[in-house]
Amino acid sequence: MVRRMGLAVAAVVVLSVTTAGCGNKPLVGVLLPSSGVAATYGESIESGVRLALSDARARNAVPAEFEVLWADTGSDPGRAADELRRLATERGVRLVIGGATSAEARAMIPELEELDVVCLSPSASAPGLAQLSRLFYRIYPSDALEGHTAAKFLADRLDKSTVILYAGNAEYARGIEPEFQKQFEDGLGGRIETRVDLSDSDWQSQSVAALRSATDPGVYIIGYADEILEVLRHLDGEGFHGRVVTTAAFYSGAAIGKAAELAEGLLFPLPPFDRTSEKEPVLSFVNRYMETYQRAPDVFAAHGYDAMRLAIEVMAIASPPQTQEIRRALQFGVSEFMGVTGPILFDESGDVKHYPKMFIIKDGQVLSYQRYLKAERARILRQVQDLLVDQG
Repeated sequence: MVRRMGLAVAAVVVLSVTTAGCGNKPLVGVLLPSSGVAATYGESIESGVRLALSDARARNAVPAEFEVLWADTGSDPGRAADELRRLATERGVRLVIGGATSAEARAMIPELEELDVVCLSPSASAPGLAQLSRLFYRIYPSDALEGHTAAKFLADRLDKSTVILYAGNAEYARGIEPEFQKQFEDGLGGRIETRVDLSDSDWQSQSVAALRSATDPGVYIIGYADEILEVLRHLDGEGFHGRVVTTAAFYSGAAIGKAAELAEGLLFPLPPFDRTSEKEPVLSFVNRYMETYQRAPDVFAAHGYDAMRLAIEVMAIASPPQTQEIRRALQFGVSEFMGVTGPILFDESGDVKHYPKMFIIKDGQVLSYQRYLKAERARILRQVQDLLVDQG
């Protein structure tokens, strides 16, 4: 098993090395939260990044003098911006993988412009981020698309006309909620019966009242994994057994493991990464990941893997490895890049052209909802056939 190395600042920077000496070296900075509230996501992303590095080195596919410089953001937007500045000014880094959270990405974007550094985000998803800078690219789809997908699923597939909405107060939740509301109420004629504010100390009392007054509502939980898990425990305690849809933030091995049976049947939209797929390059990635880490990859590991693979390919093309050439490589040089999360193509703003699909947790496994329905239909058909044989 590959030993997980921390993102310690001490291992990142050799202060005696000057910026001038690194100007033409293909350097990539990796700024992830290995501590703080977002550490779970940072760890998943890092695991994918390290596997991509290992794969590329095994194929001798890394450019000459290629080097990765690691830094811990501490889940702190201000610290993320500081680490970006340090890597750029002290080491001459012109490409970073970072902005694991939307808050970190938003804090880094003004620094990108001032330092002339390109950022490739593996997971920041707040709407409008890519429009803030010509130097910011992301391979994770916007929350606007996630909110839109969840609304259509609740209304069209689950046939829910009313929803109890549980919403956190992080930027992630604030990005999804308006898009969900617009699509569910204005676009599909549904109604948000009650909005439960998870940042309110009295949210559980609000929830109890809503659950008792509503008739067969759907539930939509917008938040990070810990908030979602808290709501699931609350719903279970109140005896709610209806359909629950939540956000992609729940899709981490740690969260699903903690939730155990509470997660059974939970639904959420995800970027198009299906770890049960038997197609390449997904199949090989999943097999190598499980051999390396003894666990299945989640969506954040997959995006970390694609981010580093893309960064390596960009640095192999960009000559010299400076900002203008890096941008040109991202926009035109890797136009047919096939990632494990799907083909990676950027629009004119730097947003990836990916659209979420619905997934479901069954028996502790995250399955494509379409694949799950197909398997359920086949199972029911076999039961009917067995029954007919027995009766005959």
